[in-house]
Amino acid sequence: MKRLYTIFLLLFALTGCSGFLEEYSQDQAYVEGYDDLDELLLGNAYFERNQVMSWYSQGNSGDLYYPWIHVLADELEQETESDSWGSGIGQATYGYATWQRLVYQDWDGDEVWDDGADYRNLYAHINACNTILGEIGAFENTDDEDDLRNINRIKGESYFLRGSCYFLLANFYGAPYAAASAATDPAVPIKLTNYVEDRSYPRRSVADVYAQVLSDLLEAERYLADIPQVSVWRADLDAARLMLSRVYLYMCDYENAARYARMVVENGPELADLNTFTGATDFLNPDLSELIFSTGASSLPGGVISTERGYTNGDYLRISDELYESFHPENPVDLRLEWYVKDTTFSGYPRCVTYRKSQGSTYSTPDMSDVFVLRTSEAYLNLAEAAACMGDVDSARLVLNELRQHRIRTDAFDPSEVNSLSGEELVSFVREERRRELCLEGHRWFDLRRYRVAEAYPQEVTLTKVVTNKVQDPNTYEYSVQWRRRFTLPNDDPAWVLPLPHEELTKNPGMLDNPRSDRSFELIN
Repeated sequence: MKRLYTIFLLLFALTGCSGFLEEYSQDQAYVEGYDDLDELLLGNAYFERNQVMSWYSQGNSGDLYYPWIHVLADELEQETESDSWGSGIGQATYGYATWQRLVYQDWDGDEVWDDGADYRNLYAHINACNTILGEIGAFENTDDEDDLRNINRIKGESYFLRGSCYFLLANFYGAPYAAASAATDPAVPIKLTNYVEDRSYPRRSVADVYAQVLSDLLEAERYLADIPQVSVWRADLDAARLMLSRVYLYMCDYENAARYARMVVENGPELADLNTFTGATDFLNPDLSELIFSTGASSLPGGVISTERGYTNGDYLRISDELYESFHPENPVDLRLEWYVKDTTFSGYPRCVTYRKSQGSTYSTPDMSDVFVLRTSEAYLNLAEAAACMGDVDSARLVLNELRQHRIRTDAFDPSEVNSLSGEELVSFVREERRRELCLEGHRWFDLRRYRVAEAYPQEVTLTKVVTNKVQDPNTYEYSVQWRRRFTLPNDDPAWVLPLPHEELTKNPGMLDNPRSDRSFELIN
């Protein structure tokens, strides 16, 4: 087979050598066949599945992918009842959780987080995809059907991953998609070549990045057609179509969002029924019947989510009251109260809500991601929301009831609860169902952003966070509250968009940052 010399300088600079690559010179490596590119795909294009027990270490290492997304919205809140409170994850994520201008600093002004890690990681994965797509054409001149099938699979997976990475970057560092302003709202640079260019890359518009995302995902759909799924850790046709439905939904292209979601509902894995669910520990596990795809690792709840108020044992965040109450625990017919968030309160103690959706045997697992996981249930929700926004109430009710029938106790399921809704009430119900079903899977922050600019039934959103600082007396060893601060993120605040990493701004002084002011707060008793 022909031996190719391929320029990997940028790839080495960003990610180091992949397992199969031997660096023969400063900027060259040998690629002997598409199987080498497949290894590059698996080793450098997919998210790493590291096992990390603490977000605090991630802040300095970048080993986990954007775990801070869980504190941006209203799913987690600070655990304050423990006397073991100190400089833990609450302080480390202070900048993100309270929407500060300098997200990488804690409340003392110390730099505790590498805010450029995810930016670098995602572009490194994009560069690996660019390399694969730029080189794989050399191996397509073959009549072997197995070779052609594998080449198409590699191309499809690469297009899927590149499009998904650009989608994430656009939603981190660009405004939510709004047709009226998408062409002028700045997002992130786009690079599609697999060679090093001595030039800077300007920020492209939200519209440009979304156009690239759609182009890549449509190519992924084309190349992955008729390709059997390799595993839940490798993208397939259902993954491409589910991501397409999500992107179209974010763009308020409800017709295409519904079309692609329906393909997954009709042809993808069947919903798991919590009435008969027999999972040993976790709902989210590699054998889940409705699992379509996962990449990366889980950061929850190991060293993060408290399992008991007043005894955190190093955990500094807990399930928010608002999230827990959304399941209506006063009328506990929702089985997700058993498998997603469970009340494990001991008699006489403050309420304790345990996160059960994805724990892992050691409370931190590389098997499943908590920020990039695709399930059939999302397709149901995408279809229900898109149909409701188009006024197709019958389709929205039908698919929503089908999902809820798999989540609500059989003897208590009542379809009339949904069938009585229409218009804005129906859309609001779908959004609340989305909050419950997809909790702590990386959706909530993105969803709240897009609801604010939705073409159908836009929703005003204001977030509030209370942060408490407790300090230990070195003489008595007792903790006392130094201050409590209340922060508010109004609906029209520019902090709904993350600031660009300060490292990127330092290297590219001409790059325009996203505007953010120093965040004010209210002192409370």
